[in-house]
Amino acid sequence: MFNDLRSFIDVLGERKLLRRVRAEVDWDLEVGAIQRRVFDREGPALFFERVRGYEWPLVSGVLGTAERYALALGCEPHKRSIIRKVEAAAAEPLPPVVVESGLCQENVDTGASINVLKFPVPQWHRLDGGRYIGTLGLVITKDPDTGAQNVGIYREQVLDRNRLGLNATQQVGTLWQKWRRQGKAMPVATVIGVDPCTLVASCVQAPLGVDEFGISGALRGSPLPLVRCVSQELEVPATAEIVLEGEIPPDAELVDEGPFGEFTGYYGMVTKSPVINLTAVTFRNHPILQGTLEGKPPNESTMLRSVGHSAGAAARLRRMNLPGLRDVYITDMSCANFMVIVSMDKQFYFGQSRQVIEGVWANMHIAKWVIVVNDDIDIFDRRQVEWALSTRVSPHRDIWVTPHNQVNTNLDPASHPDDRNYPNLRGSRIGIDATVDFKGYEFPPENQALFPP
Repeated sequence: MFNDLRSFIDVLGERKLLRRVRAEVDWDLEVGAIQRRVFDREGPALFFERVRGYEWPLVSGVLGTAERYALALGCEPHKRSIIRKVEAAAAEPLPPVVVESGLCQENVDTGASINVLKFPVPQWHRLDGGRYIGTLGLVITKDPDTGAQNVGIYREQVLDRNRLGLNATQQVGTLWQKWRRQGKAMPVATVIGVDPCTLVASCVQAPLGVDEFGISGALRGSPLPLVRCVSQELEVPATAEIVLEGEIPPDAELVDEGPFGEFTGYYGMVTKSPVINLTAVTFRNHPILQGTLEGKPPNESTMLRSVGHSAGAAARLRRMNLPGLRDVYITDMSCANFMVIVSMDKQFYFGQSRQVIEGVWANMHIAKWVIVVNDDIDIFDRRQVEWALSTRVSPHRDIWVTPHNQVNTNLDPASHPDDRNYPNLRGSRIGIDATVDFKGYEFPPENQALFPP
């Protein structure tokens, strides 16, 4: 178990899975350009020791490969093993514990001392609307009705020294709507630089109301220690590198946030987003800023979302008690969001594959493509999936396309800009039955070349 980001960085270095960049690099585009080349080669994590104009370092790509991901979780470096471990943790969370003090509060800035640009925040892409401190920041909020904390990663643009623009969609958007309706300010804490299990847990698509810190505890094998924020009624990981505390007023101004080079490989449009007014910034001595370059896969955030979203989707499908469900994989090259592949032992009744497809649509708001295959297909092998699509699908019989009335994401470049304004997001979906079951006839035997018995 790794208690913090630093201990994991040390092990990555020992195993030559992290490269320390000792030459000075520029936070303005150069960091992003270097990281892009390393991601394209599926290279090591990068620790930038000298960012121009800053005394503190920046780390990126820590969980960028299955090997590093598996090392963090203590399992085999295969997507199936990783996903199943995360799914098991989500099924049996271990609640966090609140402790009296934490390293994340060794330094406390309030009032005029707050300045988020004291950290080496990059301008990641050429057309970005500004510098983004929130690319791997855990955004922590609380349900005003239940008091349950929620954790997720949402992009955050630096507007000035003590104001951040938050792309408030999905669960954080729902909670923001709740706080607004009650006429109360929503407390927000953005936690940067956490132990790898906590970062993994933050990406699990757990139901609203489930505390992702409990999933972290199950992955770690012990409860995650939290400390109370100094200025907000929230609890944050005690060993985090940096914590940005603030609130969004009920009558929050909506500002232009973006564009931003998103996980799709395209620039996300400028959105009207709420502003977080920072009330305190706390950090460890010699803090490490953690971030990542978004963009088309392969990259770190693709790896994080592929695992976390796959585990979350599998857990929700299993709760539907559909028989024969085997594995669920949200593919990395679909930006770990848009294509879901499900394998089944077999279909037990006519229409079960369509039931699975509709179950995915009901549980995942941006699953555009859903493909169901038999368990003889390794869903983590693109070649096998393509073979099943090519030989087991008759388009008129096995493909379903929805009307243009499905919930979507504002980051989908295939949707018309008029359909990308939160909360009025919409798109369409496609489901494909690539099994051999209930097709009205028996499939011929496969011509596998086998040695005689």
